[in-house]
Amino acid sequence: MAINKTLVIAVVVVVIVVAAVVVMLSQQQQQAPSAPSASAPQTSPSSTSQATTGLSGSLTILVPTGDPTLMPYIKLAAAEFMKAHPGVQITIEPVPFGQMVQTALTALQNKNPDPALIIFYPSQASTLAPYLMDLRPYFNSGLFNRSDIPMSAMVSVIVLSKNGTITKIFGVPFQMVFGYVLVYRKSIFNNATLQAEFKQEYGFDLNPLTWSSWDQLIDAAQFLQSKHVAKYALLFPDGLQQAIFNGFITIFYTYALNDSCVGIPADVAKGAVPTQGYWAYFRYTPSGAVNITVGCPSFIQALRTYKKLVQFQPPIDVQAMEYDQLRDLFLTGDYAMVAAWTSFIPIYNNASVSKVAGDIAISPLPGGRNPYGTGLAPTFIGINPYARDPQLAAEFIAFLISPQMYKLGAEKVGFVPATISGIEAAAQVPSMSWLQPFVPLLKAGANVTDLQRLTLVNRVTNFFTDMRPYFINQVANYLRGQQDAETTQMNIYKTWLSIMKIS
Repeated sequence: MAINKTLVIAVVVVVIVVAAVVVMLSQQQQQAPSAPSASAPQTSPSSTSQATTGLSGSLTILVPTGDPTLMPYIKLAAAEFMKAHPGVQITIEPVPFGQMVQTALTALQNKNPDPALIIFYPSQASTLAPYLMDLRPYFNSGLFNRSDIPMSAMVSVIVLSKNGTITKIFGVPFQMVFGYVLVYRKSIFNNATLQAEFKQEYGFDLNPLTWSSWDQLIDAAQFLQSKHVAKYALLFPDGLQQAIFNGFITIFYTYALNDSCVGIPADVAKGAVPTQGYWAYFRYTPSGAVNITVGCPSFIQALRTYKKLVQFQPPIDVQAMEYDQLRDLFLTGDYAMVAAWTSFIPIYNNASVSKVAGDIAISPLPGGRNPYGTGLAPTFIGINPYARDPQLAAEFIAFLISPQMYKLGAEKVGFVPATISGIEAAAQVPSMSWLQPFVPLLKAGANVTDLQRLTLVNRVTNFFTDMRPYFINQVANYLRGQQDAETTQMNIYKTWLSIMKIS
């Protein structure tokens, strides 16, 4: 999620499930395959019953930089895989988040064999979907254990036909990231004097786990700013590359829940919410056409709240808060709170680089009583259909998501797995024991019924390449004060309708 996930990364929201996990974390502190499309060759996996000890060949993996544990885990897995299979050579190709989609698209559109494996995030999924290999044969054969992966982690990589048939699965979730969550300084929030003064002035507790609205978060930030307990009260995503896109959906979803214009499915509104929330921007009309919810009243509400949330940090033209800034600036001790990805927790608690190590607690956003803004944002890996040996690539993915590899990743680099068995294995590692509450919650899964709605965004092929940049530009202009909320909304709505491409 190097977004520079932000993680990607949208939005991107098993929310009540996720929220319950985050609360517990805070308390502990710490169908058969279809014919391939014309754009990709037909490739079928060989039988998974064959021995893999004689594997040989080469693989190149495109890996985004920035995530504190992603690159180390891929390097570790590559080394272990090559150790187990001396005839295999794996090359890792690092790429900055801002270049990763174009790098992948160029290779795929030119039918290059490398990279064989491509790592991507939810916001980029629909753009890469037409070009990545259909992985249903590997799920059907059992090489990838579908029952071990929560459905809530799969919706970003599933393509459905209009009649609800799954026509493609183009990625495998292998890293689990929750965000945004509110990370805050215990030394500030546990101050009895500040707690009493705040309660007297605002009428509610200076405790994020008890908050139920964005307004309460904003009130707390205003109070802390006035008390100068830190240089800045709140660090919130507003980066011009991806963070605006991810940060805004976190807010929009909380208002959309009560907006019939957006029409959040009933079971989703009760908590069975999938990865990120980009899907909330699109819905089918009764005639089967695709409509955009950007024109709904909740969008305006979210814009106005967003502007209030970013007022406590340097202006966007002085320092836009992208993935790297959210990860690195909170380490300085200059901020009382940050909206962050859970993948940042290891580095926040690393005393060798962080001034806030041992001084952090975690809450859902906007608070523990109304945690709809915190969601699930897996990292995915897909296969280039023009790779020299797609079967070898699939074998590596199977190794990557094995319980044994996941446990080693947790021990060595603090990596959070995306499978149920992986979470179980990682939770046995003492330093990762905070993962234990994830196990029963992920096993329970998300009882999602409106899969067509939740995967509709995967059919919007230019969502990341064209629609996202325009959205970010318009919202940035609003944050700068160059246009009002209504103009921003109408510009995005009209432009999205005119440029949207549906597969």
